[in-house]
Amino acid sequence: MRDSNLGFTLVEVLVVVAIIVVLAGILFPVFFGAEEKSRQVACLSNLRQLGHAFAMYRNDYDGYMPYMVLAGRDPVTKTLTYYRWINAIYPYVKNAEVFACPSCPVYTDPASRPTVLAPLPETSYFYCSYYMTDVHVSSIKDVSGTIVLMDGWYFRGGGGVGGANYPMFWANLADATYMADWINWRVTPYYVDGMVLERLHRHNGGVNVSYYDGHCKLVKSARPQDFTPATD
Repeated sequence: MRDSNLGFTLVEVLVVVAIIVVLAGILFPVFFGAEEKSRQVACLSNLRQLGHAFAMYRNDYDGYMPYMVLAGRDPVTKTLTYYRWINAIYPYVKNAEVFACPSCPVYTDPASRPTVLAPLPETSYFYCSYYMTDVHVSSIKDVSGTIVLMDGWYFRGGGGVGGANYPMFWANLADATYMADWINWRVTPYYVDGMVLERLHRHNGGVNVSYYDGHCKLVKSARPQDFTPATD
């Protein structure tokens, strides 16, 4: 008669372990995908708030958008400094956290800053300013189809001229073709390589964007005309 107190056989134990491994392999990606989806939704919420801030800025400045970077004198020290678009719309949100995507944290250490002259807060969002500044709202041909803000990138220790974070500060060369190429996973000469593109496509291969009219969505492809408000 078989002893009923005997435990599992080795084969039975191996079968159970194999089943657990298979289930873990199935469930872990699901859990990870759900977590990333939550961050993507939070990121879209950030972009909506920033989109509303841009709209309020336009209302206060005669229908114009802020510059990417604007040089000025500090009112107290009189030294030359640079004011970014972040500083321009910050009074309309008053929350530094909305400038950082949950999937792409920013750092306040000087080595990560695009330039030592750029005041905080930092950001992981890219302002598509090449065609935005000096264009009046009345000239926008497609307010629901023109991208104003999109996922960018940020790396610890990637600051300074020529550093990975530098284009996040100075985008004077980022024309419509370049910006569309970035969303379409194409490396460009403008400091953007595979590492940057991977960071930009952090939401399961997609890029969150905010349009001129304030609505936001995830995109996986783009055209140059998506960035040219007055020339569509």
